[in-house]
Amino acid sequence: MNTDFSYDPVTAVDEGTATGRTAEIFADIRETMGIPLVTSIWRGLADIDNSLPKVWEATKPIYLSGHVEQALSAVVDQAGLPMPEPMAPTQMACVGIDDAQLDSITTIVDAYNRSNGMNMIALAALIAPHAGVREAACPRALPKWAAYPPLKAREALDENTWELIRHVNAFGAPDIDAHVATLWRHLGHWPNLLALIYSALAPKHADGSIARSADRMVELSREQGERLAPWRNAEIVFSGQARKTVTSYVTTPTQVVRMVTIGHTLARWLPNRRKI
Repeated sequence: MNTDFSYDPVTAVDEGTATGRTAEIFADIRETMGIPLVTSIWRGLADIDNSLPKVWEATKPIYLSGHVEQALSAVVDQAGLPMPEPMAPTQMACVGIDDAQLDSITTIVDAYNRSNGMNMIALAALIAPHAGVREAACPRALPKWAAYPPLKAREALDENTWELIRHVNAFGAPDIDAHVATLWRHLGHWPNLLALIYSALAPKHADGSIARSADRMVELSREQGERLAPWRNAEIVFSGQARKTVTSYVTTPTQVVRMVTIGHTLARWLPNRRKI
């Protein structure tokens, strides 16, 4: 199995400049999933054999089932997250991050966790080899999102911040030159936070905790995907390259699974958690 992305998250179709049918689908993804941003898998599929419309049409019923959020919660709870040592009580303030900034950071982490995590579950269901009996739908409660700073383009980040992003991005990845996950670029507004994250997660990367949790999450999401597979629109056929991209995305621990692992670790590690 290929360990890297078949598209580059940094250069994939930009959500803010998308037009026409692609922009319409991005809007539908945000509304259906209850997310404020579209993560890289959908932006990448827009450039792969024009697969975005077909993959989204095949997957959308899975999100609407109401089971994806519950399945994600179960996977995260069972994966054994690689939790770092707790922060000191005033550690964020000491690096210049106040409560308002922490709220923005928390919102960004939560947004990526919901988007990446729900994609991991739903797309695992999309490529599951068998589909059994469809369960009854569950009620859905979509979150409301506070404001947060926009994603910075690569060229808007100074070289020191970009180097720090590269090193944080290496955690759970095959190497330091792996494609940069969009979450890290979004947190580039706060280089001091990235430095704290590096110090906290470096030991967890070194001792294999991140990799073990990601491996476990692959298996758990596969199980949940098989359970939810009856909800997919099986009549939709998309290209072999798109299927290969989606399969690698959800079955390779170094792709979205590592970011679900790390993102939910950060969500539980950050101080002053608040409800969305």
